[in-house]
Amino acid sequence: MTVQKKPVRMCISCKERHPQSQLLRLQMHNGEISAYLGHGRSFYLCINCVDSNPKALKKALMQKCKKLDKHILDIGKMVKEIATNG
Repeated sequence: MTVQKKPVRMCISCKERHPQSQLLRLQMHNGEISAYLGHGRSFYLCINCVDSNPKALKKALMQKCKKLDKHILDIGKMVKEIATNG
């Protein structure tokens, strides 16, 4: 009997590894952060980082997404909206 392993991915903010199913998968699309569209490069965020540490989240996203508008004030709110609305 073989045991199937669940995919593990790393949150770009806290650098912790989590099962892929527990992470939010996002991508840059036309200069904005959006839910993963099924093609292209993407990145993962854990729910803890989205909910608890907006400064660390903004820093991680600015490093990951070079074309992201640096004047966006509330990245956490924007990411939460993507998480709830898709």
